Amino acid sequence: MSSRMGIQSEEHRGQPRLRVPAMYTLLRVRPAGASRYCWTGHIYDISLTGMRFELDAPLEPGTRVEVRGMLPGMTHTLFRATGRIIRLHEDTPDVVPVRMGMTLDQFQSDIDRLRLADYLSKANLRAA
Repeated sequence: MSSRMGIQSEEHRGQPRLRVPAMYTLLRVRPAGASRYCWTGHIYDISLTGMRFELDAPLEPGTRVEVRGMLPGMTHTLFRATGRIIRLHEDTPDVVPVRMGMTLDQFQSDIDRLRLADYLSKANLRAA
């Protein structure tokens, strides 16, 4: 499925993911409970339950993190959530940037969840 800006969905997961053009996304990541964001990266695909992204430093699977993401469009969509790293997508994590996957376990507010759900809906992706 295609949409404006080359957005496509990936249907091979339990929850459909929306592929976004990484160069137009922004992701800030910090360890859960930390006061400031330590890492900056880009989002590759996203759903209401998880996403694939890249950072310059690999994070161990199981690591709990807080994220603040910005997705592209006519107006940028911002969301904040907490989750955990579930996998590294690179065979050699010493090569940067490293792509990894995470679950989105909890949104900072209902507004954050609604923003992401609306974004996914407008991209014609069936959201949970």
